[in-house]
Amino acid sequence: MDTITCNLETFITMFATESDAIDYILLAHDDERVETTEYTIPYYTMVSPSKPQTDTGSEYDRLAQPPRFIAYSDYAPQLHSYEVRIANPDSNDILIEFPRTCFKSMTWFSKHLINRLCDQLGEFEEHEINITDEYVLERTALDIQREINFRRIHKTRQAVVGNEYMAIAQFEQNCRDVVAMLDENKAIRERIEYLDYIIENRQIA
Repeated sequence: MDTITCNLETFITMFATESDAIDYILLAHDDERVETTEYTIPYYTMVSPSKPQTDTGSEYDRLAQPPRFIAYSDYAPQLHSYEVRIANPDSNDILIEFPRTCFKSMTWFSKHLINRLCDQLGEFEEHEINITDEYVLERTALDIQREINFRRIHKTRQAVVGNEYMAIAQFEQNCRDVVAMLDENKAIRERIEYLDYIIENRQIA
């Protein structure tokens, strides 16, 4: 049998209602036909910001001085995605992908599945994502980190705007946190541009 790989949106369209889609997964889980895998990817820490452009302002000078990020071996990896594989004896297996960068699918997974599909310790079978190219690996990880920062910025802004009784010290700390995340996302964007430049030119060569 072949495997049908799909995202959450496509999977839900296979059923009359969203509830039917949830029930399908949970009933298959009760029949021990579901395997859930948690994929991780290294976390990259910024070690130096970008340097100012030179007087020439050329593309080479700008890209030659990007921010630097390092994945420390003793730093815990971050979540990349979940995969839910449903075995069907009489038809094709179904593999549903839940990437961390997709807010909707991750929220759906957390709300409807995570507590039912995990083991007694609240964990899943874990594997590091199989990306062998060092530049693609870093770019993928940074893209996740940028998205998570965006979500945290939005959540922090909501907390500030919706709480008129917030203490001044907490308000100031929230503002500093937002500025720090914005600065980090700027560095991530610059680093991603540099990595895209390397990847694109390597493919051309």
